Amino acid sequence: MAQEMILPGTYITVRDEGLISAGRVASGNIGIVGTAAAGPVNEVKILGSFTEARQEFGEPDPWPGDKQPPLTLVRALEQIYNNGGRTVYAVRVANPDALATATLVLALDAQPAVKLAAKTPGTAGNTIRVKPTGDPAAQLIEIGAGNTSETYPTATADELIAQVQANSTLVTATYAAEGETGPALADLGEAGTPLSGGNDGAAATSADYARGLELLEKPIVNIVLLAGQDAANGMGAALQGHLQRTAAVRRERIGIMGSNGTDAVATIADHDFASDRLIFVAPGLRLTQTDPQTRVTAQVALPGSYMAAAVAGLVAALPVQASPTNKTLVIEDVSSEFSAAELANLVQHRVLAVEKRAGFRVVKGITTATNSAWHQITTRRIVDYAIYGVRSACNPYIGKLNNERVRSAMKATLDAFLTRMVQSEALVSYQLSVTATRAQQIAGQVMVTLTLQPTFSIDFIQVTLYLG
Repeated sequence: MAQEMILPGTYITVRDEGLISAGRVASGNIGIVGTAAAGPVNEVKILGSFTEARQEFGEPDPWPGDKQPPLTLVRALEQIYNNGGRTVYAVRVANPDALATATLVLALDAQPAVKLAAKTPGTAGNTIRVKPTGDPAAQLIEIGAGNTSETYPTATADELIAQVQANSTLVTATYAAEGETGPALADLGEAGTPLSGGNDGAAATSADYARGLELLEKPIVNIVLLAGQDAANGMGAALQGHLQRTAAVRRERIGIMGSNGTDAVATIADHDFASDRLIFVAPGLRLTQTDPQTRVTAQVALPGSYMAAAVAGLVAALPVQASPTNKTLVIEDVSSEFSAAELANLVQHRVLAVEKRAGFRVVKGITTATNSAWHQITTRRIVDYAIYGVRSACNPYIGKLNNERVRSAMKATLDAFLTRMVQSEALVSYQLSVTATRAQQIAGQVMVTLTLQPTFSIDFIQVTLYLG
């Protein structure tokens, strides 16, 4: 509130509370943790497309392939983007005991040896090749991988290191340690010599995944999953712990986890999840892949954790009030076709099942909650959306006078936001109160109480927020 003199002795007071409105509320941001062949480890990368994902984290390895366990992140990201996912916060994790960076030591005539190392650890670095190029007298090397090719002078070690450090997107360059040796420029061969020694650290443990989840606690993420992981080996506990922690720090989100690839309905239905913030998905899916070495094409079956990634992309693409029930997924096939009785059994045991029927459809969009009020995914998403919107709308009021006039303005802002939710059919109705006791006024706190009736629900959900 500010006063401005417009004429001598005449002042106008501008109160901006009436101009405040709720900001944009995110509803489809996905957070994912997994293993990859390239990319920084334990760092959040924001992706907007599958092309960006492959550029950042490399290609997925053949399934099941020789590498055990297989890499998970890019394979899951493909399913997310195929099914409508847009903004993804991705974290690459690895087993630190096995993780290694590919390197090559280059011996230069009458110069100190230079050590080239891939920009990030992992087996993608083993595909980088170094070879002489151009006129031999020019002493040039070409460093390349895929469609990327870079050329650098090697007349002196100083020049090579400086040029690589300043310009390369593939490698770094340093002086080799005493005793480290490698081929001379002339010995690299016409086809080039690859870097070697890169290791993905693919055998990441639940502790490694939990560290990746910690990095996703601060960003506004609405849906979170562990790429390629089922509930075994502590992964389920890691995801559930993350959901509880983020709810406590006002970063509420939904977790999605898939079955382990078994076709046994009794085994799938025997899960012990019971949370309105967790979705359990079955069965797995099938996809066609081409082995990059042999160029042989075959269809392979992936476990339910990759179906969970497809469901995450679908849910993220839907408005919060739109149920995933009967929506189609973009997949090639399911790993197992369940009968009507088996699908009914899974739904009764709080499993989000996918069936083959005029495409591949979600039987019922449900969480694993045993409380019927939170059974629908839409109920959880709508309430979370309302909570985020209320916080967004109230945030500009923090620090202003905590009196009846300002609280009335706050209520008007919240009314406008919640009315839009009614108009978009996210809510059937709502009740709202904005109050503060004398002690709360002194402390600068406000209590916002919402009674919401979400779409698809006969229940009324009461939410109390203390803001200040």
